[in-house]
Amino acid sequence: MSEAQQPGADGAERPSLGPAQALQLFAVARARSWRGGRVSRVRDEDLMRVRYRDLEALVRAVPWEVPPLDDARVLAHQRVVESAMRRGSVLPLPYGVIFRGRRQLIRLLQDQYLVIDEALSLLEGHWELRLHIAPASAEDNELLADVALACYAELRRQARAAVPLPREGRRLLTAAFLVERATWVEFVERADDLGTTHPELVFDVTGPWPAYDFVRVSV
Repeated sequence: MSEAQQPGADGAERPSLGPAQALQLFAVARARSWRGGRVSRVRDEDLMRVRYRDLEALVRAVPWEVPPLDDARVLAHQRVVESAMRRGSVLPLPYGVIFRGRRQLIRLLQDQYLVIDEALSLLEGHWELRLHIAPASAEDNELLADVALACYAELRRQARAAVPLPREGRRLLTAAFLVERATWVEFVERADDLGTTHPELVFDVTGPWPAYDFVRVSV
């Protein structure tokens, strides 16, 4: 156990924080989801876990201040979450969620326990894939949009859940799909097949990603 982790009476690992330190939250998982006894091994980061009932929050000690918003820090946050995602099902949190200390974090886990529990049940064993469909040529009409929507409906059958996302530029459709870990390659292959069937469209599938688009936790 690292010096930054101290077991409490409830069995939780309690970070020892300095007077000017707080906790940055990356993700929440079932306690059984973390393999091994130390989350600090993830990407060689100084990571810790805070446990409440059967939930564990993946955190890091940071200064108690408004977190600087820059691309490097956001990317580093995403990499930690993605690394944890590949070790087990996680509820990802966006960059910049900071708690003054363990007590405030535990209060969140208490207040949002049912929401988090339901979200983790939905995400268990699944990853997020994102699909972008754009016209293959400069032509952009309602017929192509209808074809893109039909392709979305076809791929929706291979996902546990799906949600349309805001479109950018000339894209006809952007959507997120919650897909089983064991079948995500088949999902990509099916999208490729649809792209071959509809050469007037360009299909772009990205991921797997943490399931940011399928969870909403009030912090």
